[in-house]
Amino acid sequence: MSVVEATAKTIRELIETPLAETLALVEKTPPQTKKETKYVNIEDVKPAALIDFMKANSIPDDAWFGGKPNGYDAFDQVCLCYVVEVPTTEAEQLKHKRRVFGDRAFPLVYKALTLNGYKRVGFNSALLDQYKDTTVYDMYVTGDFSRLTMYYSLHFAPDSAV
Repeated sequence: MSVVEATAKTIRELIETPLAETLALVEKTPPQTKKETKYVNIEDVKPAALIDFMKANSIPDDAWFGGKPNGYDAFDQVCLCYVVEVPTTEAEQLKHKRRVFGDRAFPLVYKALTLNGYKRVGFNSALLDQYKDTTVYDMYVTGDFSRLTMYYSLHFAPDSAV
């Protein structure tokens, strides 16, 4: 076994626990709901009838005047706007997990590696191009530890002073 293989194996062993801890945290904390703004057109409502209109359409008292954005920094309609909680979809939860997994895992991986004789090193960011098709979350969930090991090997190297 070469020195590179021995080092890679050690990195793999050291990153497994922090990544498992991160996965457990991320899996139990995906957002179940999100806030969504509802718009109710009030162009045909007379100001004196606004309160009755709000009651008839179940619009909360904390609604505000605004408009539905039309994409051109303007509004197409004058509306009453209010926020409601709606459930997140599986796709939104997966997107959240992919986004936060790497950010939450890195400090734990950093701690595990630096306490075991590795140091943070700079590298050519063009080397990250090989990871454009995936995320740290996807690599971990699919068990692609060889790519994870190579990914973290870009960021860390054995500290020769240790």
